[in-house]
Amino acid sequence: METDMFDIYEILDRHQLLSESYELEYKSAKGGLPGSLWETYSAFANSDGGTIVLGIAERDDDLQVDGLSQAQVSKFQQDFWSQVNNRGKVNLNILSERDVQRIMLGSDHFILAIHVPPAEYRSKPVHIGQDPLRGTYKRNHAGDYLCLPDEVRQMLADALPQKPDARILDDYTLDDLDVQSVAQFRNVLRSAKPGHPYLAEDDLGLLKKTGAWRLDRHTKKEGLTAAGLLMFGKSLAIAESFPDFHLDYQEITDPTLRWSDRIFPDGTWEANIFQFYLRVWPKLSSTLPKPFQIKDGQRKDEDVLHEALREALTNALVHADYSAPGGVVIKKYPDYFVFSNPGNMLITVEQYYKGGISVPRNNTIQTMFVLMGFGEKAGSGSTRILSAWEGLHWHKPYIQVSQQPARFDLFLRMESLISPKSKDALAALFGEEIRHLYGNALIALTTAQIEGSITNTRLQQLIGDHPSEISKLLKELCTSDYLVPSGKGRGTNYQLNTQYAATNRENGSVAIGVQASLFESAVNKEDTSYAKEDTSRAKEDTSLPREQRRMKPEDLNKLVVQYCQDEFKSVEEIGKFSGKKLKYLKDKIMPRLIEQGLVERLYPGTLNHPNQKYKAKT
Repeated sequence: METDMFDIYEILDRHQLLSESYELEYKSAKGGLPGSLWETYSAFANSDGGTIVLGIAERDDDLQVDGLSQAQVSKFQQDFWSQVNNRGKVNLNILSERDVQRIMLGSDHFILAIHVPPAEYRSKPVHIGQDPLRGTYKRNHAGDYLCLPDEVRQMLADALPQKPDARILDDYTLDDLDVQSVAQFRNVLRSAKPGHPYLAEDDLGLLKKTGAWRLDRHTKKEGLTAAGLLMFGKSLAIAESFPDFHLDYQEITDPTLRWSDRIFPDGTWEANIFQFYLRVWPKLSSTLPKPFQIKDGQRKDEDVLHEALREALTNALVHADYSAPGGVVIKKYPDYFVFSNPGNMLITVEQYYKGGISVPRNNTIQTMFVLMGFGEKAGSGSTRILSAWEGLHWHKPYIQVSQQPARFDLFLRMESLISPKSKDALAALFGEEIRHLYGNALIALTTAQIEGSITNTRLQQLIGDHPSEISKLLKELCTSDYLVPSGKGRGTNYQLNTQYAATNRENGSVAIGVQASLFESAVNKEDTSYAKEDTSRAKEDTSLPREQRRMKPEDLNKLVVQYCQDEFKSVEEIGKFSGKKLKYLKDKIMPRLIEQGLVERLYPGTLNHPNQKYKAKT
């Protein structure tokens, strides 16, 4: 049986049956294929994907193996393929043969694992039966839910070949446009791209070139497009076709006040996208440092941070669903920004973090921004934002996707991943011994402190570890009373234990820092098991000097420091030299040497930098 393509979280964490995960859904199959299987198939396909495990029942927060035989599971596998290819059951099969596998648990128990990838936006909605309005499901924190008709219509609209902003509007004329906005757009284009051929056109010609005015060659219908109205229209004209259209910028400098500055449709300006951008960008960037750079003989007053913020603002306006409620909301705080827009993501969160894929909801509006020199069409927008934050060693941008109504929120925090401020806040809550924590445990706690909570998925984004390893870490932090879980499955959130001192007094602890010491002991204990594994491995590696095959931890520390004395070394180089496992070095030895001030990182603000190296401090 083939299991390489997905390891089911290391075969459900080697039969302890991992339970906390958004991507896993357990279902009993004692009576055959369960009917709810298809609801979850639809939900995973219409969300971010996941794995359905048949043969394990979840009852009262406990997991129980059905004890299915190989013959039973083989029959279920055949039945599944028969039904998933039946258009009367589901409208679309998005699986490959490798997505459905029989897996052995123990000597005679089997499960069937069905990996459901996220459907491409053009294929949504994936639904049960013939009627998408009655059979479309999505995934949220509580599990599978039946989509409302408006959600289904939104997916159907996103799947149409023609983008919504290219639609020609009925009964609209040039009089519905703000003349000043069109003139200002021309000036911005002239400044960004002098000599551009569009500048030779009159206003109607310019609108046609940008897609604001369009002729449908099939129907011969001609007129103002939705993009033209949204970008350059008068407020009242926009409201007639887009009653939920709303643009809002808020500057919050004092947490006791709702805002200190705000830009919103208050009747004093024509509230279209272009005017909103012209008003918001100067305020959004006003507190950023102005670099002095010379490019092509001219001074350049913007750097990668300016470019990243401009990209975030442009993306929010380009990707918004202006027919959905909520509107575009931009918030500026003293140490972070929030860019929020309505509508489903047309790519997965994973694809966003990888970059390279651009699927704008409003192509024509994007074209207008690109003409002005803002935004990209090559899928580099997210990469530019992520690279800027990584280069500044700040907390990795955080995406929050919500449903009912669908919204996309991007949080950009101007704070180090593990900042002194966060450490101080943790020490105030847990005691000074918390400062002895390091590595992924500290990242988890500081993220929970900064963002209010932490999840398995969020930690995957930050440290890149396998979900099963992250689950163990979170459970360990809960056992040590640092974190308190709430919810279950995908909805499991972990908050800092604000009752830490009271909890430990009730448990008879003699000091607030006792639990930190216990956690350190657990780490040391784990180090021993690592060391045992490494000793046996070193025994087999006879190419190493005998003194490097078996050594005390303090001797290993000295050896590593000595090896890194003259230049930065990668953990792979250190592992090859010392004969120790990379995970042991990466998770235990190197963080401890850094904590002791004996070595330093080449990239101190990006702990999991792909080119991370270490050098002894002199």
